[in-house]
Order: sequence, then C-alpha cells, then structure tokens
Amino acid sequence: MEGSNTTMSQLPEWFEVDRWVPPPASIEQRRVSKFMQKLGLDDYQDFLRYAIDKPEEFYRAAMADLDLEWQTEWHTLVDQSDGAAWSKWFVGGTTNLAWLALDRWVERGQGDRLALEWEGEDGSTRSYTYAQLADEVSRVAAGLRAHGVVDGDVVGLYLPPLPEAVISMFAIARIGAVVAPAFSGYGEDALSERLEIVGAKHLVTANRYLHHGHEVEMISVARTAATKAGIENVFVVPRLGKDDDCQSNETPWRKLLDHEPEQFFTWFGPEKPWLIAFTSGSSGRPKGAVHCHGRMPYRAAIDMAYCIDMSDDSCLYWPSDMGWIIAPLGLITSFTLGGRHLIYEGAPTFPAPDTLWKLVDRYKVTHLGSSPTLMRLLAAHGAEWVEPYGLESLQVIVSAGEPMTSAAWRWMHRNVGRGIRPLMNHTGGTEIGCALLTGSPVLPMRECRFAGPPPGLAVVVVNSEGHPVVDELGELAVLAPWPSMTYGFWNENERWTVAHASKFEGVYIHGDRAIQHSDGSWEVPGRSDDLLKVGGKRIGPSEYEELALGIRGVSGAAAVGIPDELKGQTVMIIITLAPEYAHAGESISDSIHERVEHALGKPFRISRVAIVDELPLTRNSKIHRRALRAWLLDLDPGDLSNLENPSAAEAIRSLAAPAVPHPAAAH
Repeated sequence: MEGSNTTMSQLPEWFEVDRWVPPPASIEQRRVSKFMQKLGLDDYQDFLRYAIDKPEEFYRAAMADLDLEWQTEWHTLVDQSDGAAWSKWFVGGTTNLAWLALDRWVERGQGDRLALEWEGEDGSTRSYTYAQLADEVSRVAAGLRAHGVVDGDVVGLYLPPLPEAVISMFAIARIGAVVAPAFSGYGEDALSERLEIVGAKHLVTANRYLHHGHEVEMISVARTAATKAGIENVFVVPRLGKDDDCQSNETPWRKLLDHEPEQFFTWFGPEKPWLIAFTSGSSGRPKGAVHCHGRMPYRAAIDMAYCIDMSDDSCLYWPSDMGWIIAPLGLITSFTLGGRHLIYEGAPTFPAPDTLWKLVDRYKVTHLGSSPTLMRLLAAHGAEWVEPYGLESLQVIVSAGEPMTSAAWRWMHRNVGRGIRPLMNHTGGTEIGCALLTGSPVLPMRECRFAGPPPGLAVVVVNSEGHPVVDELGELAVLAPWPSMTYGFWNENERWTVAHASKFEGVYIHGDRAIQHSDGSWEVPGRSDDLLKVGGKRIGPSEYEELALGIRGVSGAAAVGIPDELKGQTVMIIITLAPEYAHAGESISDSIHERVEHALGKPFRISRVAIVDELPLTRNSKIHRRALRAWLLDLDPGDLSNLENPSAAEAIRSLAAPAVPHPAAAH
C-alpha cells in the first residue's frame, strides 16, 4: 500500500480516536491478503488455524510465496526426538545467511538495488547497494580468515550503529563463525563478562562515535575488556579520527577490506549457530541465546511479511543498538525480503525533536519501529514537531519492547498514523526470535491491543492450572516449539532446558501476563515479575501508569511498589511533566490520586505521587525499572551499563526520604 500525505487537519472520515480501521480498498493490497487468496482462505482467523493445523503445508507455501530459498531443500519440517526444547527444524536443508540475505540478490541480477543507508549524528552519510554490501562482506570475511578467525569461533561485536556493524555481522556468519553483539554503551566489566561467557576469541570495535552531540570514546573500554577476557584479535573501525593508532594485537578495519572477495560459500545445516544474543542480565548472569542460519532468518521473514507487511519495496528504520535482538533481526529481515534498511547513529530525538520525522521523509522510510516510551517522549514535545512533515512514504508503525499506553497510542495514531497507517503492537523476546503476538494491517484493532499470534505459532493464555483461558488474565504460553526459538544458551544447555520447561508439560511459559479476548484481540499488561502486590492483591504497574498518563500534563510515569508493614506493598507513582505544566504539579498529583482510586478502587490507592525531571531510560528508550526500583529502595541496581541517563539517579534517590502521604492514602 502506498503512503499518503494526509495531515492531521485532513483525517479521513473513517478515523476513530481509539481504534485503527483499515482504509477502504487497502486490505486486498496487503501481502497477507494476497497469500490467503492463493490458499483459498478469506478469513484471517481461518488462516491462523490453517497454519497451526497444517504446519508443513503452511511453511512450504509461505517460503515459496516469499521466495525464501535454500541451497538444499529440506525434507522434514521438525524433529522432536531430543525433546521440544531441542527441536530440529527444516531437516535436510542447507543455507548460509550471507547468501540468503545478500548474495542471492546479486546472483539474480538485482545487485544494483539499494540495500543499506546510514546517517551519522554529524550529518555524514553512506549507502550500499546489494552488490556493494555483498562485496564488502566477502572481503571482510576473507580478511577475518586471514587473521585467524575460523568456523565455530565466537567474535564479539562492540560497535555503535555503523555500516561496519552490519558488514561484520554478515561476514562473521558467512565463514561459519558466530557473532556476539554487545550493547555499545557497556562498560569494561559488563563487556568482558559477556565476552567471557561466550568464550570469544576476537572482537570488532570502534575507536569512538557520536551520541547526543558528544564524542564517546570506546576503544579504551574495548581494550580493557579484551585483556580481561583473553581476546586474541581486536579489529578497530575508525569512526572518528585515524585508523592507524592500533596496538600489537589490533588490526585496522581497512586491512580487512584489502583482501580479495571470497568466491565460494560454505553451506550449513539449519542448526548452525550464527548469532549469540545476550539477554539483559537484569536478574542473574546474562544468558547468550543462540540463533541459527536456517531458523530465525526464515521464521522472522514470515512474520514481517505477513504481519507487518514488509516486502522488497520496504525501508525499515527501527532505532536500536546492535546489542539488542531487534537490530540483527530487523537487518536480516529487511535483506532476506529484498528491502532497504536505515541506520542512524544518534538518538532519534537529537539534535531536535523532529529528527525522527526528518529521517522518515529524507530516506522514504515505509516501516517505523519504536518503543512506547519513545512515543511518549515524542508526544511530550508536541504535535507541532511532526505536523510539518508529510510522511508520505510511511506505511506501518510498530511498537515493541514494553506495554503500550492509551495516551501514547492515541497521539501516534492521530499525529503520525493519521488514520491511514496501522499502529501495531508487537511482542517477542531474545529467546523467541520472532513475534509471539503482533498486529495485522487487515484487521480493525482497538488501541493498545494485538491482532493475535503470527501464523504458525500456537500461542495461548493459561491460568494457574495450565488450562487455556479467554477473557481472563493469565500467563502467555506456547503449546508447541517453533522454528526461531533459541537453540539453547551458549555453553549452558542445561540452563535452556530448565528455562524452556514449565510446571505444565510441553508448554513454554514466556513470562508475560496476557488476556485473549473473545473478540479475537489480545492484551499484554506486562511482565509477570513486574507485578505489584497490594494488600495481597496482584496488579500490574502499567495499570497505574496508564491512569497517570491520562492526566493532561503528564509526559511520563512509572509505578513502583514500596514495602509497607500493613499492606505488604503500597504504590508510588513517579511522573514527569510537560514543560508548560511545570507549575501545576500539586493539582496534577491530586488528579492522579483521585483517578486511581476511582478506577481501581480504594484497596489499590497510591501512597504518593512524586515529580522528577526525568525517568531512567535504557538506550532503547524503555523505562529502566530495575534502576528506578533500586535507587528508590536503596538497593544494588546491578549492571547499569545500558542506562541512557545516569543523571536521573539523584532526584529519584532523594525520594527515598519519608514523605507525608496524600490524605486519601491515610484512610
């Protein structure tokens, strides 16, 4: 479906404030509709049932429809002889991720198509066609081999959003080594711990990069971490400055590119690892989820094509660091489907709140990914920052990473979606490798809800006895294995076996609380381990936060459980205010107290509303709940290397001092 230059003053007649409604004549243009027509299916729910009831037929048809090729075709869909956690998929097939995503397009004579575009925070730009990208990947692969990287080696990636991060990822995969991207903001301890966990022998890093207008020096962190982890080779990308200031075990990037491109491929089975994706490490030792050449790339492409409507005409921009799963997943999906991908070095709101909208228009972005917190930040800056932009190319908006809130959804729906672009919820996880619940461009959808699981995943909500339930809050669960699920945790297979197992045999419990509604829509209020327990009653923080964000002037909100001798926990809501409401803090606080009591009932009254200038955020623009809770309760916050704004700590720590409760909370 083509984009449109509809503005906010020209909202279409079918626009609804709290619901996405597909524009007239748009449904039949969507990729999933055309596929359903090939299958002889008219109803979307029938399509989902077909994918579950006839999985082999579905996967063969989907791969043919999306042109997802194999070097050697698979003969058996799945083999569970080693148990569900260790299911083998697409048995007999061979592939190579670099070929699947890049070289096969060149072989078809489509190498001159634009593949990757990059813009630095200083305005510098680079672009690559498929042929150029495949050539540099092949040269770097040859260079890595020449410097001792062999099949099976783990190569750490400690890079900011740069083209070299993309090239490195595919070059490492091409030769059968395994890439382990680490968040570019990690300190030396966090980085060295992850390199040690996976037994990395090599590291690709940069000397420095730009972030919020400042040069961030990262080579010293990389060197210290490499020494601690026993790294043999360090390859250095010169983002800023010269590339020849290398130490004895360091090689400048240009020397990798000096090699002649490889003219051959090694073909791998589906379970050949190519990626180790680290979990956040918010509790316990970080885990390295393993993803494979013939699993996640094929499954994720199916999701993004049929649920998000991506194709070879798409351009995806999803602000993220290579250390988070969405960055490699988005890249491989863009290229596997033959589309275009945009990377921006800086934050999407820097140097000005309209940076994101400039990028969308300049690079003709069709698919925009975001977190709800970023959406709230954009909304707080005001509609005047987005209104001047036509956004004519934009077709789909995707929200992921945390629960959506009504105020943010409505703002994006009106001011960015403008009634013609679906705003979709999407949730998965590092171990999942695809979506568990997602949206659909062919279904009307109420605010903040999901259309359901992607085709082929047997997702349900179960109660405390493990029985599937509808219209009832329970645990999000999967009844059968799926192709993109992690193939273990690196060097910790038993840990994955335990993590995959649950008290309900054959059922994978994801850790999210969810509701499947009888109308076919779904909700995910939040993580099970984020639950608050007030007077013995369990409730999610997002329920408080959404009520607070519905008060005019509140730009951000986070609910935190505070120990209480009588109730076990009481709830504090910490908020930020839009600048023009800075004077109205007391009346806004009173309004939040009243609204929570009216909406949730007296047993769930809050003890306090506190106002701060900023909430702690991750570099992915999500609320850093662990830091918030630790600072407030004077606990050890653990690893904070992915914290975007340490400046938030002082004000939040000051809130730990006793405060006079709101009169309503004293009764």
